[in-house]
Amino acid sequence: MTWRSGAVALVVGALWAACGEDNGKAAPALDGSVVSAGDPALAAPDAGGVTPTWYGHIQPILHEKCSACHRPDDIAPFSMLEYESAAPFAKLMVQSVEQGRMPPFFARETPECTPKHPFDDDPRLTPAELKLLKAWADAKAPMGDKASAAPFKEPPPVDIGRADVVMGLPEPIVVAETGKGDLHTCLIVDPKIEKDGYVVSRQVTSGNPKVLHHVTTYVVSQALADGTVITREQMNEAFKKAKGAIVGERYDCFGGPTLDGTGLRYSLLGSWAPGAGPVTSPPDSGQPVTAGSVVVLDLHYHPIPSGPETDSKTTYALQFADTIPKLIATPIFQGYADAASPVHSESPFGTADLLLQPGETQPEFLIPPGATKHVEQWTFKWKLPQSPLKIYFASSHMHYAGVDLMVQLLNGTPQPGEDPVECLERTPAWDFNWQLGYTWDVPYEGLPTLNDGDTIKVTCVYNNSRENKAIAKALDEAGKTDPIAIRVGEDTLDEMCLSLMGISYPNAAYYNQSAPTP
Repeated sequence: MTWRSGAVALVVGALWAACGEDNGKAAPALDGSVVSAGDPALAAPDAGGVTPTWYGHIQPILHEKCSACHRPDDIAPFSMLEYESAAPFAKLMVQSVEQGRMPPFFARETPECTPKHPFDDDPRLTPAELKLLKAWADAKAPMGDKASAAPFKEPPPVDIGRADVVMGLPEPIVVAETGKGDLHTCLIVDPKIEKDGYVVSRQVTSGNPKVLHHVTTYVVSQALADGTVITREQMNEAFKKAKGAIVGERYDCFGGPTLDGTGLRYSLLGSWAPGAGPVTSPPDSGQPVTAGSVVVLDLHYHPIPSGPETDSKTTYALQFADTIPKLIATPIFQGYADAASPVHSESPFGTADLLLQPGETQPEFLIPPGATKHVEQWTFKWKLPQSPLKIYFASSHMHYAGVDLMVQLLNGTPQPGEDPVECLERTPAWDFNWQLGYTWDVPYEGLPTLNDGDTIKVTCVYNNSRENKAIAKALDEAGKTDPIAIRVGEDTLDEMCLSLMGISYPNAAYYNQSAPTP
């Protein structure tokens, strides 16, 4: 294995839903057919007449694949560490695995998308493991002999390796229905970074999963956009003038952190959504952060009808590299471009385009009410006059109407024998509650490569009807009977079609360590 970027984390209620409730999202494929939420690779082989037991066969499987969450006092509703707590749920385990709900890992290999390399830390059960689990459940979950228990492996960690900095909320945030939609607020936090360094891991821990929709984080240098170093007082003046807040305070930030107005130098540090865990860079890589930098937490909350909720416990943790790494590794968002309101339509690094769909006279991001297989697509053509980039993880983001998302790399200048299209990841049974990041089990050199002229293409499929239980629930909560047209937007009842990727390239500071850290 290589490194881990998408550990699992979720609230108990949503996990119960994943274990035992049909969410109505058998995803429409891009060719119009229906892709099952179950994995075809899980067709069970012959178990050879063996009657599996907990200690002889099942405990090692569940410990490695499931116990990271299914342990006492953790996010899952029951523990799988001990026979007594796991055995009563044997049938439910089989059902959840066969339906592709558990373990939570929603990337799938399909005819339209088979990545070049297997996924790293893939928790899905093998056909043989599923066969054993099913035979054990059918045999009424026999315990077996503890004295001759089979050995087992520890599951991958779901927490940051070492928290060098932990940022929290200075005061509780109350989330209540105001008639004005979701709450978008940005908190400027001082992580007290005293020397230049490189972030290698990031982790958001949700303080109230009932209402916290997502967190996007930005690092703001104690410098102007042109690199001129300024004092903390000057930084506060810039924040106060543009946002009406200083370090330690919050400001309204619908539509993003809107930091360009401050004149300060900033960059994306990370993003969290339900189901995501710590994001870790490849070995010997990190994202540069200079001394005196502050972090802006862009917090998006979605009020619920049952009444006001309070978040006082959300935290953001960072781990720093011990030495200057050989590689820079940083996350980037890539988004759609709506003809009516361009988003990232042009940048120094490329051009985004929303693609024309059947029935459109011009590209427009609009999901009609009642549509069950509506498709939106966009591309981003890269301008990379210098060195190519490596892609070390891929993730995706939609809201409640989303059912299927695919990210492809289109090779602008394929060499003889090269495939002009490389699929990075596809989630044909998209689930808002499990927005994971996916890496590939391959050495750094074998990672997907972005060259000048290459294009990232993202295809999103939506079900804006009551067949989609997430939409039905959202409509009921809003007091609406029929679906409404959905457009691009930040609120939970709007939609998105985003790709979050990790990119990496050589670190000049490593090769010239007498030079200042960038």
